[in-house]
Amino acid sequence: MLLIRAGRTEAQVTARGMARPAPRAPRAAGYTRRMAVPLKEQFFQRPFLERLADAIREVHPAFPRARFLRLVFDARWPGLELKDRMHQAADALGRTLPGDYRAALRILLAVEGRFSGFDHMLFADFVERFGTGDPEASLAALERFTRSSAEFAIRPFLEQDPEATLARMLAWSASPDENLRRLASEGCRPRLPWGRRLPALQRDPAPILPILERLLDDPSAYVRRSVANNLGDVAKDHLDLALDLAERWLAEAPARAPLLKHALRGPLKAGNRRAMALFGYGEQPRMEVLALEVRPHEVPLGGRAELRLALRSKGRRAQTVRLEYELSYARPAGRTARKVFRIAESALAPGAEVELVRRLDFRDRATRKHHRGAHELTLCVNGARVRTVRFALT
Repeated sequence: MLLIRAGRTEAQVTARGMARPAPRAPRAAGYTRRMAVPLKEQFFQRPFLERLADAIREVHPAFPRARFLRLVFDARWPGLELKDRMHQAADALGRTLPGDYRAALRILLAVEGRFSGFDHMLFADFVERFGTGDPEASLAALERFTRSSAEFAIRPFLEQDPEATLARMLAWSASPDENLRRLASEGCRPRLPWGRRLPALQRDPAPILPILERLLDDPSAYVRRSVANNLGDVAKDHLDLALDLAERWLAEAPARAPLLKHALRGPLKAGNRRAMALFGYGEQPRMEVLALEVRPHEVPLGGRAELRLALRSKGRRAQTVRLEYELSYARPAGRTARKVFRIAESALAPGAEVELVRRLDFRDRATRKHHRGAHELTLCVNGARVRTVRFALT
């Protein structure tokens, strides 16, 4: 018998019959504590903005430090969310730095090297808000500022002059700097989360494909992940095109499979048969569900439960299986919301049995709020729903 014990997002196999998935990278120290604090209370805080004002005064003594801080921390500040706080700080820079954009940019370029991390995104945001009238200087500045992130800041330039901006980004895709190569891919994502969409590239993603082709086998996992996410965006609007590309790319180099699975995770979770077949999950496996239950049957809001699952292979040869479960969450006014979670993917030996224990966590998160009521959990094997159990949050 195989025993799979899983946390909230991953499963591990501890006996013969299925290959062990690659372990998840360990979290950084302090991760849990930091995630409990709202992001808006972690970044763009007064100590950072005071250090920034001091640094600017060193290279531009006329900078009105006190006025800058008053403009940032006005009466609206406590109610602003993270991105609005960044915008407000960038606007305050625009009102206190020299009115000549290139002169202001030279000052910021002189001090940005002293800062890093999420706070550093303020420099790119300044370019996004004030630099569209001078794309040459702005894109050159974003080449420096992207060491934190500039994929949001480049989007107005893609809207304003897509041909010239995409040509610049294609050149960046050949840069020795992995941050700049990632910007080439991440910046032209049609549906970038937390950023403005690019409707023209949603309608016709052809202009971004040369960038993805060049970066598909990039030596940096950071860059390849962006390529996968970009192709995932394309798949949401042009699924057949994304599948055509994935089929060709996988045929050229089977080692690209992990990247392409990530890119096509949406179609895979939706049970798309063509996507399933691409990775060997096209056939419906011969399996028997021995047990499927959620314990306890009634779970308090904010609590945890366990999913217990047992399967037996009834095939005469090894079967490639993709195990997932779909949770149907109760919502107010009788509505429901569904989300699919991956359990494991592997070859199941003939006659092998799998016993799985997985933790279900019903604590509220920034992206999901739980509600009292009936819930359903459906086991999915190779995209097909095979059995459903019901439980309740109380």
